[in-house]
Amino acid sequence: MSLLTIKGLDVGFGGVTVLHGIDLEIAAGSLVAIVGANGAGKTTLLRALSRLLPLRAGSIRFDGQELAGVAPHRVTRMGLVHVPQGRQIIPTLSVEENLLIGAGSLPGLGRAELDSRLAGEYDRFPVLRERRRISGGSLSGGEQQMLAVSRALMMRPRVLMLDEPSLGLAPQIITGIFGALRALAASGVTVLLVEQVAFAALKIADHGYVLQTGRIAMSGPPSELLKDPELVSRYLG
Repeated sequence: MSLLTIKGLDVGFGGVTVLHGIDLEIAAGSLVAIVGANGAGKTTLLRALSRLLPLRAGSIRFDGQELAGVAPHRVTRMGLVHVPQGRQIIPTLSVEENLLIGAGSLPGLGRAELDSRLAGEYDRFPVLRERRRISGGSLSGGEQQMLAVSRALMMRPRVLMLDEPSLGLAPQIITGIFGALRALAASGVTVLLVEQVAFAALKIADHGYVLQTGRIAMSGPPSELLKDPELVSRYLG
């Protein structure tokens, strides 16, 4: 069953159209990877889905509801949560304060629920528990990415969208974060992963899309995409 459906999506800036006729179907509880080179339009796509950019044409439907006219903060409260490129944690606040800011976007949460959510994120990334009292800016790049993911998960998203979470990280850290994303999908959270590190992203995905110059060039099961020599040489090489 499709939870997020995008049809005929055109998005641009000024006089330039960046995305052209994008069609995506994202099933509930799946991990979908969108891969492509720099400049392919991957970040623009996530910003459009988060309603941070206006649509020139097309439709975005989340659980059957059209999002074209919905404000970004309402999209987040509906359960479509975006972890942007660059992490964007608040470096002067502690790890725990950053996490509480994530949950703070949802009104009406009591202390017991906040504590439960914190405990869940500390179990997911134990290093955050160890560093919960230190400033976010004191964390390593990998730890900051874990914090950014956990801050988003404090909102209990139905769809977690991540923009280049591997950026600037060591391979072993990428493996750990991607493993956590795979476990999230297995638990029922839908994950939309935008990545330039195509092979690593496709290996954990249920379905893959290759974006090239603002258009979907290829899509299908990752096992089939990774076997296609033309695809590998043209889009993933």
